[in-house]
Amino acid sequence: MDQAVTQFASVERLGPGEIRAQSQLFTSFEMRELAEALPVVFLVLNRCRQIVCVNQRFLELAGVKDSEQVYGKRPGEALGCVNALSSESGCGTTEFCSVCGAVKSILASQDEKPSVMECVITSQGGGVLELRVRTSPIWRGGELFTIFSAVDISDENRRKSLERTFFHDISNTAAAISGTAELLMDGPGFGPDAGEVETVFYASQWLLDEIRSHKNLLEAEAGELQPQFIPVSALETLRQCLGLYTRNKSTHSRTLSLSPDSRDAVVETDPVLLRRILINMFKNALEATPEGGRVDTGCTPCGDAVHFSVTNAGYIPRDIQLGIFQRSFSTKGSGRGVGTYSMKLFAERYLGGTVSYTSSPDSGTTFSLFLPCRNEE
Repeated sequence: MDQAVTQFASVERLGPGEIRAQSQLFTSFEMRELAEALPVVFLVLNRCRQIVCVNQRFLELAGVKDSEQVYGKRPGEALGCVNALSSESGCGTTEFCSVCGAVKSILASQDEKPSVMECVITSQGGGVLELRVRTSPIWRGGELFTIFSAVDISDENRRKSLERTFFHDISNTAAAISGTAELLMDGPGFGPDAGEVETVFYASQWLLDEIRSHKNLLEAEAGELQPQFIPVSALETLRQCLGLYTRNKSTHSRTLSLSPDSRDAVVETDPVLLRRILINMFKNALEATPEGGRVDTGCTPCGDAVHFSVTNAGYIPRDIQLGIFQRSFSTKGSGRGVGTYSMKLFAERYLGGTVSYTSSPDSGTTFSLFLPCRNEE
């Protein structure tokens, strides 16, 4: 292939002497210390996308010991990318490079625009690197360079893929159990085993709700959750949650009741997220309530908002209050502690509401959810 041919980025390169001179611009003690202290792959690239500065983490990733072995190369060439090595013009010049997040991020920085993109690099040996690349422009010695950093997101992407598969498969299984139980309940001859079939049905409904809850939490933390806002009856939603939760064994001999003072209002919200917040409020209150105890729930219009409340007689000690909305904070052992965290995340980041609580030895503990009422105009 003709060396001057490119299907995307420039083929221009600087010679060894110019590369050496540029690398000297980044040899200060402070620069070396900073580069090595960073917990990520770190490069400096010139306007021709050639490497003029690296840290040890990049050398380890590239499988070389000396920075001189990568100076003058482009990132894909140093990492053995099959597309970069398939062209005499090198990294960034093939048709495949036009969809490479690393190349596009570098080009964005050359327009003096910081950029974050992802890329997949396949080596000639068949190995695959999945990287999240960040680039920023920097001027040094009257020349524009690119600060290039990258983190390996292979494990992150693999985990996301496994989570999607898991949630899909287990949701289908639970839905099949629920559907079968519902058919048995509606079919002829439904009688002697009615109680057992109803238990299976409601248990499968609970399982489906728990699966959706964890899926929603992962999407919310990743910023991928897309709420579906519709007009919702506050009181009817509260009653639905009470009906679902009172069939769950977690209540045992505890009483979960609806305040007779509750009044309805219409909120414009995502009903799935609202139910999840309310159920978590119930769960926390019931777990803090001894056998034979009582948890009171209610909802009332409050100005331009609706106030949902869940109250139990227990008091939360001050040292526990300080960590109550933190992720993974729990008094119930490791692997717990997302209930109150998810309540606040869903309500405040996605539904435009607020979650708060009060706790005292005299009046017990009340968790409150405020959501804006529907604007009728």
